[in-house]
Amino acid sequence: MMLWILVVTALGFLVYPFVIEERQSAVSLDEEKNRKNTNVRLFKEQKDQLQQQQDRGEINSEQYQRLVMDAQRLLLANTELDAIEGSKIAGTGRWLLPLLLMGTFATTWAIYSDIGAAEDEKIVALMNKMATLETQSTDIPELNQELISTIEGRVKERTSNIYYWVILAQAAIADNNILAASNYFSSALKVEPRDSQLLAQYAETLFLVDDNKFTQRVRAAVDKAFAADSNNQTVLGLKGIEAFAGKNFELAETYWLGAQSQVNPESAVFKGLQVGIDRARDFIAENSGSDTDVSQLSEIQVELRIDLSLGAKVPRRPDQRVFIAAVRESGPPMPLAAKKILASQLPMRVVLTDKDAIIPGQDLTTEIKIKVIARLSNSGSATPQSGDWEASSESVDLDSFEGEIMLVIDRQRP
Repeated sequence: MMLWILVVTALGFLVYPFVIEERQSAVSLDEEKNRKNTNVRLFKEQKDQLQQQQDRGEINSEQYQRLVMDAQRLLLANTELDAIEGSKIAGTGRWLLPLLLMGTFATTWAIYSDIGAAEDEKIVALMNKMATLETQSTDIPELNQELISTIEGRVKERTSNIYYWVILAQAAIADNNILAASNYFSSALKVEPRDSQLLAQYAETLFLVDDNKFTQRVRAAVDKAFAADSNNQTVLGLKGIEAFAGKNFELAETYWLGAQSQVNPESAVFKGLQVGIDRARDFIAENSGSDTDVSQLSEIQVELRIDLSLGAKVPRRPDQRVFIAAVRESGPPMPLAAKKILASQLPMRVVLTDKDAIIPGQDLTTEIKIKVIARLSNSGSATPQSGDWEASSESVDLDSFEGEIMLVIDRQRP
Protein backbone atom coordinates (compact mmCIF):
# COMPACT_ATOMS: atom_id res chain seq x y z
CA MET A 1 0.00 0.00 0.00
CA MET A 2 2.77 2.43 0.93
CA LEU A 3 4.49 1.78 -2.41
CA TRP A 4 1.40 2.78 -4.37
CA ILE A 5 0.92 5.91 -2.27
CA LEU A 6 4.49 6.95 -3.05
CA VAL A 7 4.09 6.17 -6.76
CA VAL A 8 0.81 8.10 -7.07
CA THR A 9 2.28 11.07 -5.19
CA ALA A 10 5.38 11.15 -7.39
CA LEU A 11 3.33 10.87 -10.57
CA GLY A 12 1.06 13.66 -9.36
CA PHE A 13 4.02 16.03 -9.09
CA LEU A 14 5.08 15.06 -12.61
CA VAL A 15 1.69 15.41 -14.26
CA TYR A 16 0.77 18.71 -12.57
CA PRO A 17 3.09 20.97 -14.68
CA PHE A 18 1.79 19.38 -17.87
CA VAL A 19 -1.82 19.96 -16.80
CA ILE A 20 -1.04 23.61 -16.11
CA GLU A 21 0.79 23.86 -19.44
CA GLU A 22 -2.22 22.34 -21.21
CA ARG A 23 -4.48 24.96 -19.70
CA GLN A 24 -2.08 27.71 -20.68
CA SER A 25 -1.94 26.26 -24.21
CA ALA A 26 -5.72 26.34 -24.43
CA VAL A 27 -5.72 30.00 -23.37
CA SER A 28 -3.00 30.80 -25.93
CA LEU A 29 -5.01 29.17 -28.72
CA ASP A 30 -8.03 31.26 -27.82
CA GLU A 31 -5.90 34.39 -27.89
CA GLU A 32 -4.44 33.33 -31.26
CA LYS A 33 -7.94 32.90 -32.70
CA ASN A 34 -8.98 36.32 -31.42
CA ARG A 35 -5.88 37.96 -32.93
CA LYS A 36 -6.57 36.27 -36.28
CA ASN A 37 -10.15 37.54 -36.32
CA THR A 38 -8.93 41.01 -35.39
CA ASN A 39 -6.34 40.99 -38.22
CA VAL A 40 -8.97 39.93 -40.77
CA ARG A 41 -11.37 42.63 -39.57
CA LEU A 42 -8.66 45.29 -39.78
CA PHE A 43 -7.74 44.10 -43.29
CA LYS A 44 -11.34 44.45 -44.46
CA GLU A 45 -11.67 47.90 -42.90
CA GLN A 46 -8.44 49.04 -44.56
CA LYS A 47 -9.57 47.63 -47.90
CA ASP A 48 -12.91 49.49 -47.60
CA GLN A 49 -11.08 52.74 -46.83
CA LEU A 50 -8.83 52.27 -49.88
CA GLN A 51 -11.89 51.61 -52.04
CA GLN A 52 -13.48 54.84 -50.78
CA GLN A 53 -10.27 56.77 -51.52
CA GLN A 54 -10.24 55.35 -55.06
CA ASP A 55 -13.89 56.31 -55.52
CA ARG A 56 -13.14 59.89 -54.42
CA GLY A 57 -10.18 60.03 -56.82
CA GLU A 58 -7.60 60.35 -54.10
CA ILE A 59 -5.73 57.29 -55.44
CA ASN A 60 -5.77 55.66 -58.82
CA SER A 61 -6.43 51.99 -59.64
CA GLU A 62 -2.76 51.08 -59.69
CA GLN A 63 -2.16 52.60 -56.24
CA TYR A 64 -5.26 50.88 -54.92
CA GLN A 65 -4.05 47.44 -56.09
CA ARG A 66 -0.60 47.99 -54.63
CA LEU A 67 -1.91 49.09 -51.20
CA VAL A 68 -4.36 46.16 -51.03
CA MET A 69 -1.54 43.71 -51.80
CA ASP A 70 0.58 45.27 -49.02
CA ALA A 71 -2.29 44.82 -46.56
CA GLN A 72 -2.72 41.17 -47.65
CA ARG A 73 0.99 40.45 -47.13
CA LEU A 74 0.83 41.97 -43.63
CA LEU A 75 -2.24 39.88 -42.77
CA LEU A 76 -0.53 36.70 -44.02
CA ALA A 77 2.65 37.46 -42.04
CA ASN A 78 0.72 37.97 -38.80
CA THR A 79 -1.27 34.74 -39.32
CA GLU A 80 1.87 32.61 -39.93
CA LEU A 81 3.58 34.06 -36.84
CA ASP A 82 0.63 33.14 -34.63
CA ALA A 83 0.58 29.59 -36.08
CA ILE A 84 4.31 29.08 -35.34
CA GLU A 85 3.94 30.32 -31.75
CA GLY A 86 0.86 28.12 -31.24
CA SER A 87 2.62 24.98 -32.46
CA LYS A 88 5.56 25.68 -30.15
CA ILE A 89 3.24 26.00 -27.18
CA ALA A 90 1.22 22.92 -28.12
CA GLY A 91 4.27 20.70 -28.53
CA THR A 92 6.41 21.87 -25.63
CA GLY A 93 7.56 18.79 -23.60
CA ARG A 94 4.46 16.64 -24.08
CA TRP A 95 6.42 13.79 -25.59
CA LEU A 96 8.44 13.58 -22.36
CA LEU A 97 5.44 12.81 -20.16
CA PRO A 98 5.11 9.06 -20.93
CA LEU A 99 8.85 8.57 -20.50
CA LEU A 100 8.87 10.47 -17.22
CA LEU A 101 5.89 8.50 -15.91
CA MET A 102 7.48 5.14 -16.70
CA GLY A 103 10.87 6.21 -15.39
CA THR A 104 9.42 7.54 -12.15
CA PHE A 105 7.41 4.36 -11.56
CA ALA A 106 10.44 2.13 -12.16
CA THR A 107 12.70 4.28 -9.97
CA THR A 108 10.19 4.47 -7.13
CA TRP A 109 9.69 0.71 -7.26
CA ALA A 110 13.46 0.06 -7.19
CA ILE A 111 14.13 2.48 -4.32
CA TYR A 112 11.23 1.17 -2.25
CA SER A 113 12.32 -2.43 -2.82
CA ASP A 114 15.78 -1.52 -1.55
CA ILE A 115 14.99 0.69 1.44
CA GLY A 116 11.24 0.29 1.87
CA ALA A 117 9.25 -1.87 4.28
CA ALA A 118 7.21 -4.12 2.01
CA GLU A 119 8.66 -7.30 3.58
CA ASP A 120 8.14 -5.89 7.08
CA GLU A 121 4.50 -5.20 6.24
CA LYS A 122 4.17 -8.78 5.01
CA ILE A 123 5.65 -10.10 8.26
CA VAL A 124 3.24 -8.01 10.34
CA ALA A 125 0.31 -9.20 8.21
CA LEU A 126 1.30 -12.86 8.70
CA MET A 127 1.66 -12.40 12.46
CA ASN A 128 -1.72 -10.69 12.69
CA LYS A 129 -3.32 -13.43 10.62
CA MET A 130 -1.87 -16.12 12.88
CA ALA A 131 -3.07 -14.25 15.96
CA THR A 132 -6.67 -14.35 14.70
CA LEU A 133 -6.65 -18.12 14.12
CA GLU A 134 -7.61 -20.73 16.66
CA THR A 135 -4.73 -22.57 18.35
CA GLN A 136 -5.70 -25.87 16.74
CA SER A 137 -6.16 -24.45 13.24
CA THR A 138 -4.54 -26.54 10.53
CA ASP A 139 -3.40 -23.35 8.78
CA ILE A 140 -1.04 -22.31 11.58
CA PRO A 141 1.91 -24.62 10.70
CA GLU A 142 1.89 -23.47 7.08
CA LEU A 143 1.59 -19.80 8.04
CA ASN A 144 4.31 -20.20 10.65
CA GLN A 145 6.66 -21.72 8.08
CA GLU A 146 5.93 -18.86 5.68
CA LEU A 147 6.54 -16.35 8.48
CA ILE A 148 9.88 -17.89 9.43
CA SER A 149 11.01 -18.09 5.79
CA THR A 150 10.08 -14.44 5.24
CA ILE A 151 11.93 -13.33 8.37
CA GLU A 152 14.99 -15.39 7.40
CA GLY A 153 15.11 -13.60 4.06
CA ARG A 154 14.44 -10.18 5.57
CA VAL A 155 17.01 -10.42 8.35
CA LYS A 156 19.74 -10.97 5.76
CA GLU A 157 18.93 -7.47 4.47
CA ARG A 158 18.27 -5.97 7.91
CA THR A 159 20.92 -7.61 10.07
CA SER A 160 20.49 -4.96 12.77
CA ASN A 161 16.90 -5.98 13.53
CA ILE A 162 17.20 -7.75 16.91
CA TYR A 163 13.47 -8.47 16.96
CA TYR A 164 13.78 -10.73 13.91
CA TRP A 165 16.81 -12.58 15.33
CA VAL A 166 14.91 -13.29 18.55
CA ILE A 167 11.83 -14.53 16.68
CA LEU A 168 14.01 -16.93 14.68
CA ALA A 169 15.73 -18.12 17.86
CA GLN A 170 12.43 -18.77 19.62
CA ALA A 171 11.11 -20.63 16.57
CA ALA A 172 14.24 -22.77 16.50
CA ILE A 173 13.81 -23.61 20.19
CA ALA A 174 10.20 -24.60 19.55
CA ASP A 175 11.48 -26.88 16.79
CA ASN A 176 14.09 -28.31 19.20
CA ASN A 177 16.86 -26.94 16.96
CA ILE A 178 19.01 -25.56 19.76
CA LEU A 179 22.11 -25.13 17.60
CA ALA A 180 20.24 -22.79 15.24
CA ALA A 181 18.75 -20.91 18.20
CA SER A 182 22.22 -20.40 19.64
CA ASN A 183 23.46 -19.02 16.31
CA TYR A 184 20.50 -16.64 16.08
CA PHE A 185 21.12 -15.31 19.59
CA SER A 186 24.79 -14.89 18.67
CA SER A 187 23.78 -12.77 15.66
CA ALA A 188 21.52 -10.65 17.86
CA LEU A 189 24.39 -10.06 20.28
CA LYS A 190 26.49 -8.66 17.45
CA VAL A 191 23.95 -5.85 17.30
CA GLU A 192 23.43 -5.42 21.06
CA PRO A 193 26.42 -7.04 22.79
CA ARG A 194 25.42 -5.74 26.25
CA ASP A 195 21.78 -6.85 26.29
CA SER A 196 21.56 -8.91 29.49
CA GLN A 197 18.54 -10.96 28.40
CA LEU A 198 20.15 -11.88 25.09
CA LEU A 199 23.36 -12.83 26.91
CA ALA A 200 21.38 -15.09 29.25
CA GLN A 201 19.47 -16.79 26.44
CA TYR A 202 22.65 -17.29 24.44
CA ALA A 203 24.41 -18.84 27.44
CA GLU A 204 21.47 -21.19 28.03
CA THR A 205 21.31 -22.42 24.43
CA LEU A 206 25.10 -22.76 24.27
CA PHE A 207 24.94 -24.94 27.40
CA LEU A 208 22.43 -27.21 25.66
CA VAL A 209 24.44 -27.31 22.44
CA ASP A 210 27.49 -28.50 24.39
CA ASP A 211 25.56 -31.50 25.75
CA ASN A 212 24.67 -29.77 29.05
CA LYS A 213 28.31 -29.42 29.98
CA PHE A 214 30.15 -26.37 31.24
CA THR A 215 32.74 -26.15 28.52
CA GLN A 216 35.11 -23.20 28.35
CA ARG A 217 32.88 -21.24 25.98
CA VAL A 218 29.78 -21.98 28.07
CA ARG A 219 31.51 -20.71 31.22
CA ALA A 220 32.62 -17.59 29.37
CA ALA A 221 29.07 -16.94 28.11
CA VAL A 222 27.54 -17.51 31.56
CA ASP A 223 30.10 -15.26 33.26
CA LYS A 224 29.50 -12.51 30.70
CA ALA A 225 25.74 -12.74 31.21
CA PHE A 226 26.21 -12.74 35.00
CA ALA A 227 28.39 -9.62 34.77
CA ALA A 228 25.69 -7.87 32.71
CA ASP A 229 22.88 -8.76 35.14
CA SER A 230 23.64 -10.70 38.31
CA ASN A 231 19.92 -10.96 39.11
CA ASN A 232 18.81 -12.59 35.86
CA GLN A 233 16.79 -15.71 36.69
CA THR A 234 18.16 -17.75 33.77
CA VAL A 235 21.75 -16.86 34.59
CA LEU A 236 21.29 -17.63 38.30
CA GLY A 237 19.86 -21.01 37.34
CA LEU A 238 22.89 -21.76 35.18
CA LYS A 239 25.30 -20.57 37.86
CA GLY A 240 23.54 -22.86 40.32
CA ILE A 241 23.93 -25.83 37.96
CA GLU A 242 27.61 -25.00 37.49
CA ALA A 243 28.15 -24.81 41.24
CA PHE A 244 26.23 -28.05 41.83
CA ALA A 245 28.26 -29.86 39.17
CA GLY A 246 31.38 -28.63 40.94
CA LYS A 247 29.99 -29.97 44.26
CA ASN A 248 29.79 -26.46 45.70
CA PHE A 249 26.32 -27.13 47.07
CA GLU A 250 26.12 -24.07 49.35
CA LEU A 251 26.78 -21.77 46.39
CA ALA A 252 24.33 -23.72 44.22
CA GLU A 253 21.64 -23.24 46.87
CA THR A 254 22.36 -19.50 47.01
CA TYR A 255 22.07 -19.08 43.24
CA TRP A 256 18.87 -21.12 43.00
CA LEU A 257 17.26 -19.24 45.88
CA GLY A 258 18.05 -16.02 44.03
CA ALA A 259 16.46 -17.37 40.86
CA GLN A 260 13.46 -18.70 42.79
CA SER A 261 12.75 -15.28 44.29
CA GLN A 262 11.98 -13.95 40.80
CA VAL A 263 9.41 -16.50 39.64
CA ASN A 264 5.82 -17.32 40.49
CA PRO A 265 5.66 -19.78 43.42
CA GLU A 266 2.96 -21.70 41.55
CA SER A 267 5.04 -22.13 38.40
CA ALA A 268 6.83 -25.29 37.30
CA VAL A 269 10.12 -23.37 37.23
CA PHE A 270 9.76 -22.52 40.93
CA LYS A 271 9.04 -26.14 41.80
CA GLY A 272 11.98 -27.33 39.69
CA LEU A 273 14.30 -24.92 41.47
CA GLN A 274 12.96 -26.13 44.81
CA VAL A 275 13.84 -29.71 43.93
CA GLY A 276 17.39 -28.60 43.16
CA ILE A 277 17.57 -26.61 46.39
CA ASP A 278 16.35 -29.59 48.41
CA ARG A 279 18.95 -31.85 46.83
CA ALA A 280 21.70 -29.33 47.46
CA ARG A 281 20.62 -29.14 51.10
CA ASP A 282 20.60 -32.95 51.34
CA PHE A 283 24.17 -33.03 50.10
CA ILE A 284 25.16 -30.28 52.51
CA ALA A 285 23.61 -32.26 55.37
CA GLU A 286 25.34 -35.46 54.35
CA ASN A 287 28.74 -34.19 53.37
CA SER A 288 29.51 -31.58 50.73
CA GLY A 289 32.67 -33.49 49.80
CA SER A 290 31.00 -36.89 49.49
CA ASP A 291 30.88 -38.69 46.19
CA THR A 292 27.40 -40.03 46.92
CA ASP A 293 25.27 -40.08 43.79
CA VAL A 294 22.36 -37.68 43.98
CA SER A 295 20.11 -40.39 42.56
CA GLN A 296 20.59 -42.45 45.73
CA LEU A 297 19.02 -39.85 48.01
CA SER A 298 15.44 -40.81 47.21
CA GLU A 299 13.43 -43.52 45.56
CA ILE A 300 12.20 -43.39 41.96
CA GLN A 301 8.97 -41.39 41.78
CA VAL A 302 8.21 -41.24 38.02
CA GLU A 303 8.90 -43.92 35.41
CA LEU A 304 8.25 -43.88 31.66
CA ARG A 305 8.48 -47.01 29.53
CA ILE A 306 9.16 -46.46 25.84
CA ASP A 307 9.05 -49.17 23.18
CA LEU A 308 11.49 -47.80 20.63
CA SER A 309 12.28 -49.03 17.13
CA LEU A 310 13.65 -47.81 13.80
CA GLY A 311 11.58 -47.51 10.64
CA ALA A 312 12.34 -50.17 8.04
CA LYS A 313 13.51 -47.60 5.48
CA VAL A 314 15.72 -45.61 7.84
CA PRO A 315 19.44 -46.02 7.01
CA ARG A 316 21.53 -46.78 10.06
CA ARG A 317 24.96 -47.90 11.26
CA PRO A 318 25.33 -50.15 14.28
CA ASP A 319 27.51 -47.58 16.07
CA GLN A 320 25.16 -44.63 15.53
CA ARG A 321 23.91 -42.96 18.68
CA VAL A 322 20.23 -42.76 19.54
CA PHE A 323 19.15 -40.08 22.01
CA ILE A 324 15.93 -40.44 23.99
CA ALA A 325 14.67 -37.48 26.01
CA ALA A 326 11.58 -36.43 27.91
CA VAL A 327 10.97 -32.70 27.49
CA ARG A 328 8.35 -30.21 28.58
CA GLU A 329 5.32 -29.93 26.35
CA SER A 330 6.06 -26.20 26.32
CA GLY A 331 8.67 -24.03 27.95
CA PRO A 332 12.46 -24.27 28.28
CA PRO A 333 13.95 -26.94 26.00
CA MET A 334 16.20 -28.56 28.61
CA PRO A 335 15.52 -32.34 28.85
CA LEU A 336 13.88 -33.53 32.06
CA ALA A 337 15.29 -37.02 31.56
CA ALA A 338 17.53 -38.46 28.88
CA LYS A 339 19.43 -41.55 27.81
CA LYS A 340 21.52 -42.57 24.86
CA ILE A 341 21.92 -45.99 23.28
CA LEU A 342 23.34 -47.45 20.06
CA ALA A 343 21.32 -48.12 16.94
CA SER A 344 22.39 -51.77 17.11
CA GLN A 345 20.40 -52.15 20.35
CA LEU A 346 17.08 -51.37 18.67
CA PRO A 347 14.33 -52.39 18.94
CA MET A 348 14.26 -52.26 22.73
CA ARG A 349 12.34 -50.96 25.71
CA VAL A 350 13.83 -47.80 27.21
CA VAL A 351 12.93 -46.71 30.73
CA LEU A 352 13.20 -43.05 31.72
CA THR A 353 12.83 -42.05 35.37
CA ASP A 354 13.27 -38.92 37.46
CA LYS A 355 16.77 -40.27 38.21
CA ASP A 356 17.74 -39.77 34.57
CA ALA A 357 17.67 -35.99 34.94
CA ILE A 358 20.51 -34.10 33.32
CA ILE A 359 20.13 -30.93 35.34
CA PRO A 360 19.53 -30.97 39.10
CA GLY A 361 16.13 -29.59 39.97
CA GLN A 362 14.67 -30.18 36.51
CA ASP A 363 13.31 -33.71 36.23
CA LEU A 364 10.09 -35.65 35.63
CA THR A 365 8.76 -34.81 39.10
CA THR A 366 8.62 -31.10 38.31
CA GLU A 367 6.30 -31.31 35.29
CA ILE A 368 2.85 -32.68 34.56
CA LYS A 369 2.69 -32.65 30.77
CA ILE A 370 5.66 -33.85 28.76
CA LYS A 371 6.48 -35.46 25.44
CA VAL A 372 9.15 -37.99 24.52
CA ILE A 373 11.54 -37.45 21.62
CA ALA A 374 13.87 -40.08 20.15
CA ARG A 375 16.49 -39.21 17.56
CA LEU A 376 18.99 -41.16 15.48
CA SER A 377 21.99 -38.82 15.18
CA ASN A 378 24.09 -38.81 12.03
CA SER A 379 26.88 -36.81 13.68
CA GLY A 380 26.80 -38.33 17.15
CA SER A 381 25.86 -34.97 18.70
CA ALA A 382 23.02 -34.59 21.17
CA THR A 383 22.06 -31.37 19.38
CA PRO A 384 19.45 -31.99 16.64
CA GLN A 385 20.78 -31.38 13.15
CA SER A 386 19.45 -31.46 9.61
CA GLY A 387 19.30 -35.00 8.25
CA ASP A 388 18.80 -36.71 11.62
CA TRP A 389 15.94 -39.18 11.94
CA GLU A 390 13.51 -38.76 14.82
CA ALA A 391 10.16 -39.56 16.39
CA SER A 392 8.03 -37.62 18.85
CA SER A 393 5.18 -38.73 21.09
CA GLU A 394 1.91 -36.99 21.72
CA SER A 395 1.49 -35.03 24.94
CA VAL A 396 1.74 -37.26 28.02
CA ASP A 397 0.00 -36.37 31.30
CA LEU A 398 2.23 -37.82 34.01
CA ASP A 399 -0.54 -37.65 36.61
CA SER A 400 -2.81 -40.02 34.71
CA PHE A 401 -0.69 -41.85 32.12
CA GLU A 402 -0.27 -45.59 32.47
CA GLY A 403 1.23 -48.02 30.01
CA GLU A 404 3.93 -47.69 27.40
CA ILE A 405 4.84 -45.12 24.81
CA MET A 406 5.32 -46.52 21.32
CA LEU A 407 7.87 -44.68 19.18
CA VAL A 408 9.11 -45.51 15.67
CA ILE A 409 11.96 -43.36 14.36
CA ASP A 410 10.98 -42.74 10.75
CA ARG A 411 10.84 -38.95 10.20
CA GLN A 412 13.87 -37.08 8.84
CA ARG A 413 14.61 -33.54 9.96
CA PRO A 414 14.69 -31.00 7.10
